[in-house]
Amino acid sequence: MLKKLMCRRLCPHKNFEDEDDGGRSSSSSKAPPGGRRTVISSVRRPSSASSTKPTGKEAGAGAVDEEDFIKAFEDVPSIQIYSNREMEDQLTKIREVLSDDKHDWEHRVVALKKVRSLILAGATDYEGFPQQLRLLEGSLKLSAKDLRSQVVREACITLGHLSSVLRNKFDHGAESVMPTLLNLVPNSAKVMATSGMAAIRLILRHTHYPRLIPIITSNCTSKSVAVRRRCYEFLDLMLQEWHTNMLERHVAVLTETIRKGIHDADSEARSIARRCYWGFHGHYSREAEHLFHALESTYQKALQSHLKSSDSIVSLPQSDRSSSSSQESLNRPLSVRSVIGGSITRSKLVGTRVSTTPASLQRSRSDIDVNAASSAKSRLSTVPASSPFSSAAALPPGSYASLDGAPGKSDALFLTQRWGPVLLFHAMGMVFGAFKPHSGIIWMDSV
Repeated sequence: MLKKLMCRRLCPHKNFEDEDDGGRSSSSSKAPPGGRRTVISSVRRPSSASSTKPTGKEAGAGAVDEEDFIKAFEDVPSIQIYSNREMEDQLTKIREVLSDDKHDWEHRVVALKKVRSLILAGATDYEGFPQQLRLLEGSLKLSAKDLRSQVVREACITLGHLSSVLRNKFDHGAESVMPTLLNLVPNSAKVMATSGMAAIRLILRHTHYPRLIPIITSNCTSKSVAVRRRCYEFLDLMLQEWHTNMLERHVAVLTETIRKGIHDADSEARSIARRCYWGFHGHYSREAEHLFHALESTYQKALQSHLKSSDSIVSLPQSDRSSSSSQESLNRPLSVRSVIGGSITRSKLVGTRVSTTPASLQRSRSDIDVNAASSAKSRLSTVPASSPFSSAAALPPGSYASLDGAPGKSDALFLTQRWGPVLLFHAMGMVFGAFKPHSGIIWMDSV
């Protein structure tokens, strides 16, 4: 020991503890930093592995939606029940498992799937099922609050299945579980958040219960931006899916909620609230108009622009809808065709087309070739007026345009210009003895 102290004074830069044979002093001096480094690395590896594993699960399951839930409704083991007593015993066992959070989470997942198996087996047809469902509501709420995403997902699927099967009979259960599902919306775990939103949408689609409206509207003023956005989406879904008599008790609440949404600080929430306004306008137009006139001009313009930018046919003005239907009628083939001697009479065809065309469409003659009309007009203007049949000769074959000249011409000149070619043809046929009745008329029509 004395030798080491002397060497330290002579050579302070050299660490002679490394040369100790026993290594006791080396371990005592280097153990803390080396030990801490070892502990950190050992902690980080499991944490990184654990973080990668759930990420892989969430990436595999991903953000769920209603279609995923509908597919999972029947993706459960099949069971059979034969009596009301057997159904009650099964649900009692399920309630015991779900109400105790000390049970393994896999057992709770199996119990939730068994609820759907009982529904598919016809448990809802037994008279004791409503009472058992009322007793099961607390356990379902507890499962929706679970820390395991898989348990929450199965609980939301089960709630959506109950709503789709029972519909309005699931009113009490929907009211009981709705606040819990709304608390899942701002969850950072994508599986939990999307599972809660999918369950809410399924419930709002199938269970039309007026007491759900205040629960949704009260969350439209939440401090969380995500909650406000989603709640306005849920409100828009109710305005689209529900009947008017389901909303009449909460007209004032809906009006005030939409007004606050139009003034919301978030742009996306304002956009969804404007959509809610037009959905509300479809149910209660008078109240919606009062709300519109109470808004500032900036918000009124935003509502009008939102209506114009909508792709729905309801958002189009009446004139646009009539013109779109008339354009379809123009594309349809004519059902009436006059045939004489195997050929179509063009004059009657044109007359039929004009008569069947609505009066509002006569201003847009889309069936006339504008280029052909302009070229015919130019040819008519270049022909000298000395020849009595020059105007008829300048017309294209089959043209029945009027050959009227200046208003000062006599009726005889008008008849000569109009019927001159036909009379000339008849005269030539009589001279050569080759005249046939109606042959000239058919020739003129076919040309």
